[in-house]
Amino acid sequence: MALTKVNTGGLALDAVDNTILKLDDDYALTGAISGAGKILQIVTSGTVNSTFNTSAETYQSMGCNVAITPATTSSRIMVWANVSGFYMYGGQGGSGDDGASGAIYRDSTEIYGSGERFLYNRDASAASMEIGMPCVLQVLDSPSSTSEITYGIYMRAWSGSTLNANDYDRSIIAMEIA
Repeated sequence: MALTKVNTGGLALDAVDNTILKLDDDYALTGAISGAGKILQIVTSGTVNSTFNTSAETYQSMGCNVAITPATTSSRIMVWANVSGFYMYGGQGGSGDDGASGAIYRDSTEIYGSGERFLYNRDASAASMEIGMPCVLQVLDSPSSTSEITYGIYMRAWSGSTLNANDYDRSIIAMEIA
């Protein structure tokens, strides 16, 4: 049986204005909600499936960005970046020091980077190795700005590896939190 009302019996008559709150009625709440943790906005890049290949050992844009304009300088931005998959081809001719790293940039500044390789080949005999794998990056940023900010996904190769994400979707989400 569904609960449709909350009885106020047993309480002083003036404790709840002697009314019954009917849970099946529609109520509009008014007033300001205060406190931290309120979600102010969520924006997404949508899905990007453009060509991406790199052998560069510096971070390269994957062409997937999202722009957000914070409401206040005290807002924090939670950023999630997803690459549904990519291939890493080994190219060390047997030295086995292949790898890949990902990063999230705010405008032209790296704010989160895995620093180390999240994909790494230690097999010295696997010069033609091919590994397919997804990549998820996330960071909670404090930009201290009310100007438009652009977040983007970046990747880099290590030691002569080649990364290819041509057939894989990429997306990035930014959520402003008060």
